[in-house]
Amino acid sequence: MLWWRLKTKSLLKKNRTVKKLKRLSWDDFERLCMELFTNMGWEVLGNDKKGADGGVDIWMHKNALMHKKRSAIVQCKRYDDALVTIKIIREMYGLMFEHDADEVYVVTTSRFTKECYNFINEKKITLIDGESLVGLIQRYG
Repeated sequence: MLWWRLKTKSLLKKNRTVKKLKRLSWDDFERLCMELFTNMGWEVLGNDKKGADGGVDIWMHKNALMHKKRSAIVQCKRYDDALVTIKIIREMYGLMFEHDADEVYVVTTSRFTKECYNFINEKKITLIDGESLVGLIQRYG
C-alpha cells in the first residue's frame, strides 16, 4: 500500500499539464485519478478488476455531515484527442442505478461532446475534462 501511495503521489506531482497526462498509460492515469480523489476527501476503493471492468474504474465513498455515507463511481478516459461521447455518459448513468451509487464522475484528458453537457443537466454526474483535471491537480495535488 505504501508503494502505491508513493507512486501515485509522484504521478500527481509530475503530471500537471494536459500534455503530460496524455502520455500516461491507462493504468497510471487511473492511479493518478485515485490519488486525486483521495486528496479531495474520498475513501477510494479502486477497482481490483483489470481489463473488462464493467465501466467502473474507481469505486469510492465519502462521509457526509448529517447525511448517510455517499458513494460514487468513476470512469477514467485517457484520450489523446478523441472526445468523450454521450454513449459513455449514458452507460455511467445506468451503472449509477445498477450499483446504487449516489454520484458519477467521468474524468478525461480530452474533452466532452456538447451532448454530454446537455444530458447531465440536473443529474448527479460530474464531467472533468483535461483542463479542469489540471486545475484539480494543482489545487489538491
